[in-house]
Amino acid sequence: MEPVYELVTREIAAKGKGYLLLRRCPPQELGETLARGRAELLAAGAAELYAASADPACPLDEGRWEGFRLSHVRDMLWMERPLDQLPPAEGLTLEPLTRARGGAWLTLHNACFFDMPNSATYGLRELEEALGEEWRCGFAAADGVPVGVYELALAGEMPEIAGIAIHPDFQGKGLGRALLRAVLAELAGLGCGRCRLLVATDNGRAFSLYRREGFRAAAVKSRWFQMIGTA
Repeated sequence: MEPVYELVTREIAAKGKGYLLLRRCPPQELGETLARGRAELLAAGAAELYAASADPACPLDEGRWEGFRLSHVRDMLWMERPLDQLPPAEGLTLEPLTRARGGAWLTLHNACFFDMPNSATYGLRELEEALGEEWRCGFAAADGVPVGVYELALAGEMPEIAGIAIHPDFQGKGLGRALLRAVLAELAGLGCGRCRLLVATDNGRAFSLYRREGFRAAAVKSRWFQMIGTA
């Protein structure tokens, strides 16, 4: 069985970050496979390297290999919440995404998520997806001023809050909680009885907010490790 892995290089230009996701790997070939993927990411210009495994037979753990070591940095955690007994949604208005405002949404989205763990830079492909029938995306506005973005994915068995964020210039004013409550009300208005979201455990502000607002851990989707060079 040959190892199979995926390299994510699109964040190298903007953030210097490269990602290696193992799809299939014999445990006895783990070190060699990680080293090969690491070399490819470094050759592509990555300054920070991260790895995860989607192969249950070959999970990652902290350890050392020749030239590098793995250090656990985060889990990507599924959290869920019922949509009854919602707190009041106040302070923000949700403005649906339109094609005419697509460029503004992309710009605001990328600014909002730039420093978040495991965040992705959006482009035209992601914009087309966000405009699709299976999504509800748009702006969060305070007094008519766009201060954040939201993404709701409706195609799965359970609707997902795929992304919410407030621009750094407007953080620290309780708008993150207001945005979360607004999208919960939006989902409840669509007839949804429960929702889920994915959060990085090292995103302390978001993780704490979700727990305070009634979300509970459901499952770990992936465990991520930084690949750190050693002498």
